[in-house]
This record gives sequence, C-alpha cells and structure tokens, in this order.
Amino acid sequence: MSIFLIVIGCSAKDVSSEAEFTLDSAYYGYVFGTFNHDYSTRLFEFGQIVKKASEIKNERDLDYLKGRIDAFLMGRPGSFGEIVSIDKRYLDKIIIPELQQPIFNLLNDLEFYISSLYKIVEEKDLQKLSQLREEFKELYQLERKINDNGYQNSQDKERFLATINKMEEIMKK
Repeated sequence: MSIFLIVIGCSAKDVSSEAEFTLDSAYYGYVFGTFNHDYSTRLFEFGQIVKKASEIKNERDLDYLKGRIDAFLMGRPGSFGEIVSIDKRYLDKIIIPELQQPIFNLLNDLEFYISSLYKIVEEKDLQKLSQLREEFKELYQLERKINDNGYQNSQDKERFLATINKMEEIMKK
C-alpha cells in the first residue's frame, strides 16, 4: 500500500492584490454603491435637520428636531472608514482624488456641527435658533448642490470644491 502525499502550495501574497482591477468587479460595485448611498443619505439627513432648524417656531418643533438630531448622531454609517481604507485605484474611480479629503473632512464636520446644534436644541434656545435661521437656510441650499454624484465627474470638481469650502466656512464660524 502506498501513501500519496499531496502538497498544496500557499502564498503569503494578499489575495486582494492578485484580483484583477476592473470597474466591473463585484467589489467595486459594492464599494461604489455603499459610498454613494451613505454619502447621499448622510447629506440628505443633514439637510433635513438644518432645514427644520430654519423653520422652528415652538417647543414642539424643538422636540421633533431633537429626534432628528439624535437619529443623525446615532446613525453614523460605518462605510466611510471602510471606503477610505480600500485599494486606492478603486477610491480614485469612485471619488475624484482632489475631492476625497475635502469630502471626508466635510462628512466629519457635519457631525461636529450637528453636535453643536444639539446643544442649542437641548437648551431650548429659540432665540439662538432664530438668529441662525439664515445660516441654516444657506447650509440647506449648499447641501442640495452637492448631494449628487458630481464627486465622480472632473467637470464638476470646481463646483463641488467651492460648495464644500463654503459649507466648511459657515459651519466653522
């Protein structure tokens, strides 16, 4: 009786580095779809909060706004960290390289801004909200300008960057 020994070769190479880079791959489709959904949803939620904040009339409105803010702060998509860590070739196809850092910075700053707004809402400071009404309206209009997939189109790069910079300027006052 003979015993045959079968040897299976193993490689220390990362499997993902062996995968062919194609935009048709299921991985690219997953990453693009996830980013596009989370980006759009996050901006939309932010826009709805600042729009509602610009329309506050009474304490009942404050309760509704507080609920929206709670949901926003608790519902952070985990995909943004995942997207940042993917193969640079995919990321560059999803987001124009010059827009990547500004977009990720903006998404972080939305959190800080909404956290600050939460404090005002918690204090039920209707006067402060009234003073910020025009700021909220402008942020809403700016959010509407970049809540599309222009981050992929180099022709939209300047428009996107200008809008992001304007939003950052307003939120960091």
